Amino acid sequence: MQRSNLINILIVIVIGLVLYNIFTTSKVKTDIKKYQTEIQSLQKGIDSAKIVNKQIDTKIDSVTNKVSVITNEIVQIDNNISIIKKKTNEKVNSIDNLSNVELEQFFTNRYNQYNTSK
Repeated sequence: MQRSNLINILIVIVIGLVLYNIFTTSKVKTDIKKYQTEIQSLQKGIDSAKIVNKQIDTKIDSVTNKVSVITNEIVQIDNNISIIKKKTNEKVNSIDNLSNVELEQFFTNRYNQYNTSK
């Protein structure tokens, strides 16, 4: 008989726990409208961020193109400088090969062109 009493006590405890669980879980309610509002708000923020990101990407592309154009201009200027240096070196080297008479004639011709008193 003790065993049947023990089983009855366990059944009562289990039924009590089940009833407690049913009553306490029914009190938990979720505010779905609040969550939907928060989701919509977050989605608006995401959409705004996407728009700003596209604008930034457009500006980056524009700056990249401008940098490319400027780089090409710099390369062209460097090439021009190299050509000018080469021509200047050729002229300087050609002067080294002139005789004294030819040098005198060179400077006379060069600086007499600016002399307007004659």
